[in-house]
Amino acid sequence: MLLRRGTVRPTAGIFAAGIVAFTLGIFAGASNAAAQPCTVTLKADGNTAAVQRAMEKAGKRTPVVCLKPGIYKGARLLATRSVVVKRVGKGKVVFDAGERGRVFTVIDKDVDATLKGITLTNGIADEGGAVAVLRDSKLTLEDCWITDNRATGKGGAVHVGAGLAVLIRTRINRNDAPRAGAVHVGTGARLVLAHSIITDNRNQGGANAPIYLTPGANVEIHNSTIAYNHAHGVFMRPAVDGKRSSLLIESSVIMGGSHSVHVPRREAQMVEVYRSVLHGKTGFIPLDLQSSRKLPVFNLTDVERYRPAMGSPAIGLGRCRRFGRKDVAGKPRAMPTCTAGALEALPKDVKKTIAERKRVRKVKAKERKADEAFNW
Repeated sequence: MLLRRGTVRPTAGIFAAGIVAFTLGIFAGASNAAAQPCTVTLKADGNTAAVQRAMEKAGKRTPVVCLKPGIYKGARLLATRSVVVKRVGKGKVVFDAGERGRVFTVIDKDVDATLKGITLTNGIADEGGAVAVLRDSKLTLEDCWITDNRATGKGGAVHVGAGLAVLIRTRINRNDAPRAGAVHVGTGARLVLAHSIITDNRNQGGANAPIYLTPGANVEIHNSTIAYNHAHGVFMRPAVDGKRSSLLIESSVIMGGSHSVHVPRREAQMVEVYRSVLHGKTGFIPLDLQSSRKLPVFNLTDVERYRPAMGSPAIGLGRCRRFGRKDVAGKPRAMPTCTAGALEALPKDVKKTIAERKRVRKVKAKERKADEAFNW
């Protein structure tokens, strides 16, 4: 049975509650790991051999590798154990693979790896040009940039072949692949995207989307923006051998060339959308009553090109209390409601937009009263 727009499935509340608890645990774990003291502090010395050695450092305690700003060339790092790699000081820490391989790979099982404040660039691989999770492990990318990477097969930036990838306040732009210009999620794998932005990625002539779900993939998108990529926004393949994907979209902005979210008709019940702006076709997906299919209205001339501008339906639409008080640019979020998407609207635009909405509501209320009086 198809559901009308605004209809709530009986299991929606249970599913959403489980997602909240699961995601809160993810965020708490990532924050605790990033707050640990440095095991070793390194500076850029022309290659990443010292970084790899520090990541493999023996001991019961998870190594925390702190990196001073600079370009770490030839990065083709392998996470063989749990590790935290983070930037210290001002300036960028850049892992540059020089188009000689993938930048960072979680290659072993039961690994819990975190990258914080790192730029990953110039990677190339068959699957996941910059990052890949290949075994049943967890990778957290927090405050990272993934840009100008390429896959010859799938996942221009990230390939989640197994396990879980969590992207928090992370930007993915200008990556390229025949399938999934940004992120490819494999069967049984999970992706959580929060306060992150995916823009300007390409599919080398392909027609799918920057985020691609294979049968059995599980994806959550919270407070994030997916816009101005090649083809659709999110693409879900039909179920195979009973393996069905699931997709949760909350307080986000998603645009697509034709479809914002392309989902097979039989899989529509596996998608939940709350308080989001989806510009483009959505097929048979049921949207809640707060969601909008209007143009997001970005300020494309600003430094942050995809920040919603005055009049945007994304302003005041989101819920941000559960998942952090800062947007992808580090700006504070409005509370308790916020701007849907990765970037909070400017305070002056929020104020003007809310004031205009109130004015329009008053005008409509007067018109209704006038009509009722006339009809009486």
